[in-house]
Amino acid sequence: MPKSSEDWRMQFEAARRKIDVASYHVDCLREALNAENFPRRHSVPPIPIQAHFEGVVVSVIAAIDQIAQAVNSGLNLSLRPNKLFEGTFIHLGGIYPEIHSWVQNPIGRDLRRIRTRIVHYSYRKTSRGLHWVVESAQTDYDGSRELLEYATNALQFGKHLIEMLPLIENAMTGRGVSALC
Repeated sequence: MPKSSEDWRMQFEAARRKIDVASYHVDCLREALNAENFPRRHSVPPIPIQAHFEGVVVSVIAAIDQIAQAVNSGLNLSLRPNKLFEGTFIHLGGIYPEIHSWVQNPIGRDLRRIRTRIVHYSYRKTSRGLHWVVESAQTDYDGSRELLEYATNALQFGKHLIEMLPLIENAMTGRGVSALC
């Protein structure tokens, strides 16, 4: 857990790298889907397609969680793991409307639910015509469920958070911390 300024900065760098990993998986998913030239006889997508889709989802959520933990530790918020995401980003959203808006994006909750299913349960990936789609996560997200579009939207969600790291760093270094307390 990050304690010093250098520790939380390292967590931020790790989160940036996770988004780079997610970007890599989106590119590989695109290639795997383009290379797919077999009839859809199977009820699940080929391993490369599933692996790269899951790589995007897990990497984006990992980056978000790394940032949340860095803020939690760096500001001594003492949030429990099950309140980490909401607590951290509600605090930051109180300072910066951009972060508040980002937290409200429905894909965030959808991604968390799909990630939980990936890690702890299972989830359906089905063929619809020429596309593989991921099941609904029962959220307000109304974007595409097609694997590549969903993965691309997830990546953009993660990149948007990374773009806001300078704001979060301001909060971490004292230029905005008073609004957190």
